[in-house]
Amino acid sequence: MENGIRVRPARSSEVATLAKLVKSRLPDMMSQVRRADSVESHLADLIPDNALIVATHGTRLAGLGALDLDHRRILACYLDPEVATPDTPRRLFNELERRALRFGIRKLHGVARKRVTGFMRSLGYESRPDPDDENNILISRDLLELADEDTLEILRLCDELGVPEDYGVAHRMPLVSQASDLTFAGSDIFQREQRLIPDAADAFKRMRDAAMTTAAIELQLVSGYRAVAYQANLFRRKLDQGHSMKEILAVSAPPGFSEHHSGRAIDVTTRGVKPLQEEFSQTQAYEWLLGNARVFGFRESYPRHNRHNMAWEPWHWYFTR
Repeated sequence: MENGIRVRPARSSEVATLAKLVKSRLPDMMSQVRRADSVESHLADLIPDNALIVATHGTRLAGLGALDLDHRRILACYLDPEVATPDTPRRLFNELERRALRFGIRKLHGVARKRVTGFMRSLGYESRPDPDDENNILISRDLLELADEDTLEILRLCDELGVPEDYGVAHRMPLVSQASDLTFAGSDIFQREQRLIPDAADAFKRMRDAAMTTAAIELQLVSGYRAVAYQANLFRRKLDQGHSMKEILAVSAPPGFSEHHSGRAIDVTTRGVKPLQEEFSQTQAYEWLLGNARVFGFRESYPRHNRHNMAWEPWHWYFTR
């Protein structure tokens, strides 16, 4: 932690304090707030996507950065000169860039004061005069220059398949790192071996056993870990069968965006129910999961009317611990 400065996503509990700062110190960010919104609600909307970043030194705020994912731009960057170190702005920008790239954003834009032109260029940003304000410059950076080989391969696969470039942003679905440490979690309904990371595998087994012993409910695995290559082949097969990309994306996340890559996600069913169907929501197994899954560290990723604009998947659960 350089000079005691910590850079991290803002917390919901900090929104009120940060809103006061925005109102007093960041007029440019204020202009981006929709008329019907309060500053507090505007900032709160950034929290779930980790698009609001703070730099802190102990309990003091050293800086703040914010992303407008929908417009692929840096919404704001603020520094407290009494607390921030010389390296704080660079670390804030690095974190904003990393967050943007996780949603598949390939080029990041923004507006900066003309006096920081040299600094922005040192960070790798191109700049040009702002036609609307002679005191400002328009900045942009190609984030693909920062991407690792795995990220570049995922984006290449998505382009090859025809996945819309804005998929991650539109659905608020970040790229998911592939798990490397996997262990046997049980056989699925087709007698195929399914794997998860060790903690998730152990938690699933305990949850499965508890459902049986306490409620005589049988939880059956349908799917666990899936590699990026597996997900890509799934898309290719569906495309070859004549399905449109829109139809496929309605029921499947594209390669790189599936929670199954993490080794933390499970699809489950129970006896008498066709797997991966909404009718699972009408079973005792689903009701039991709603009341008990959180005890074992699992949450329902895509409930009805979810923020990702994904179809309801009552069978899909994600290990959060």
